[in-house]
Amino acid sequence: MLIDISTNGALIETEHRLLPGARVELLLERRQYRAGIKGRVLRCAVVRINSSAVCYRGAIGFDRGLPWFLESDSIDLTQQVL
Repeated sequence: MLIDISTNGALIETEHRLLPGARVELLLERRQYRAGIKGRVLRCAVVRINSSAVCYRGAIGFDRGLPWFLESDSIDLTQQVL
């Protein structure tokens, strides 16, 4: 799940453990446009534990700036990070 996003990175929650320094690719969608953006895990911490899952919150730094933030209209991203 996408928590926050900026030109240079994103904060996500996932049930997958994220290792700091690992290379990742996030698949993002805005209206009719889809993009994969590569980056690196900057940090990760456990935020919830229940009987069936562990939830991690991780910060991802993008390799290149996300161009959607250069536009003046609002951002409409899906809430699912793949």
